[in-house]
Amino acid sequence: MKDEIVKALAFNQSVRIYATSTTNTLNQIGQKFSYYPSALDAMGRALSMGAMMGAMLKLEETLTLKIEGDGPIGKILVDSDAHGHIRGYCDNPHCHFEYNDYRLNVKQTIGNTGFISVIKDLKLKEPFIGSTPIISGEIAEDFAYYFQVSEQVNSAVGLGVLVNPENQAIASGGFIVQLMPNTEEEVIVALEEKLKILPTVSQMLSSGYTLEDIIYNIASDAQIIEHIPVSFRCSCSKERFARGILSLGKDEIKQMVDENKTQETICHFCGEKYYFTPDDLQALYDASIRKEEKNAKY
Repeated sequence: MKDEIVKALAFNQSVRIYATSTTNTLNQIGQKFSYYPSALDAMGRALSMGAMMGAMLKLEETLTLKIEGDGPIGKILVDSDAHGHIRGYCDNPHCHFEYNDYRLNVKQTIGNTGFISVIKDLKLKEPFIGSTPIISGEIAEDFAYYFQVSEQVNSAVGLGVLVNPENQAIASGGFIVQLMPNTEEEVIVALEEKLKILPTVSQMLSSGYTLEDIIYNIASDAQIIEHIPVSFRCSCSKERFARGILSLGKDEIKQMVDENKTQETICHFCGEKYYFTPDDLQALYDASIRKEEKNAKY
């Protein structure tokens, strides 16, 4: 199955449904950084969440999800936009936990104490930032709580990843069901009954369900309104890293200049390496001096 997001309306347009598959993108990230199984599972759920929330944006708006639990995987970051472009990384991809029945234990991997944050760049003066506590360590539950508390939107969230013995994802995806304002009570009851008997996301995707199948199993009257291809895209560049070095300040840059050797920087998201020669660093040091002199005038 190709990676994509499918958007739909159901129950007389009183319910929004998003469904996504992120298997290929997850494997692209997992293979590059040698993810262990439960870390791959956690990243897949976060990627699917980021992809679907990105699909809620408009035009050139962008979004960053940050999951900061007390588990060994550390911080998880996912960037996405309205066009299906996603990227993600975690502090420690080399961690793995299982339940006694050998199911992957994402909860222990992430931890059950901490916060999830959503930063939306809506191209206004200031970004929108919403944050809620991690309530379980199960990402779907935590984001359903986020939607309710931070955005006041009643939502049901399903996420799942199935990993084979070779540490590759067989299936990765999810769905979000959101109620529009003034949704009738009978619609809410019907949805609750449907969701109670719905198989897990990983069961559906690994059994050959399409994203449309998942949506129609949630709401048989659903109207598919959009398909958005999902792909990994990293926005890193040497210029971005140069701005990062410049932000360190002249004293720290001077230390690098004095070492008189090429400095290597690595993008956490894609693994791309950028090199700064002594001449590059000298130019950045000179720029930091000019910047400081300019700021001193005001």
